[in-house]
Amino acid sequence: MEQGKTRKRHWHTIYRLVLRKDDTLEEVGSYRLTLLNLYVLLSSIILVTMGIMIVVIFFTPLRRLVPGYAMPSQNPDFIRLAKKVASLETELVDYKQYYDHFNQMISMSDSIGKSNVVQTPNEEKTPEEKSLSWEKDRTEPPKPVQTIQVKSSSAPSVLKPADYLYLIPPISGVISSKFDPSQDHFGVDILAPHDTPVKAIWDGHVITADWTLETGYTIGIQHSNDMVSFYKHNATLLKRNGAFVRAGEAVAIIGNTGKLSSGPHLHFELWIQGRPVDPTDYIDF
Repeated sequence: MEQGKTRKRHWHTIYRLVLRKDDTLEEVGSYRLTLLNLYVLLSSIILVTMGIMIVVIFFTPLRRLVPGYAMPSQNPDFIRLAKKVASLETELVDYKQYYDHFNQMISMSDSIGKSNVVQTPNEEKTPEEKSLSWEKDRTEPPKPVQTIQVKSSSAPSVLKPADYLYLIPPISGVISSKFDPSQDHFGVDILAPHDTPVKAIWDGHVITADWTLETGYTIGIQHSNDMVSFYKHNATLLKRNGAFVRAGEAVAIIGNTGKLSSGPHLHFELWIQGRPVDPTDYIDF
């Protein structure tokens, strides 16, 4: 009991803390303290500091730095991976739609081509003649493109311009360079103002949307009836591979990209059944 009383008196013993200047011994402050008051003061400071830390950690974004308390959706790696997965899922859906449409188009191309091609009785061949012709086509090199004439009766397999009455011009402007296969120019160059949108001439799927050294930003669209259209030297592309576009929908912006371009224009090519044709026979620019 004596020890307990002594310890209690020790806790309540009053001490004076005096602050003096070292050189003049002038008193600048005096404080009355007890061990109990000092203990209560230090405990209060520690408790307040811990309370502030808890509030900051659990009620502010800093909690994601605490292991085990951060929400997965706020983790930067989780956000990056979630965006990548969403992008891959969208791209996968686009490619699936593209391949489904492409397979349907391949299965229908033969019947569509036959319905639009007019053959004379002299062009009918027996199975033996067709087999010999197929073997000959395999062994012989392909003929030069410049020998193909769209309007010539010697190429009946190319569909006539009358079969394409609803093609939309990609842009409206002045043709600066015409179709000339003999000079390896398989399309037309069309001049138009800056920032003019380039439109799809018909419904179809984008089969290429990329940049090349010679033609710059180029986009190609596969249409029905074995028809493919190419739009070259664009400033930027608005569609990507596998995308489905409607007739008249903007697919690019006219530009001046690529090594073969000398000024803002659109180089437009139209291929039907694997052969380049003069776009002016099918489209009114």
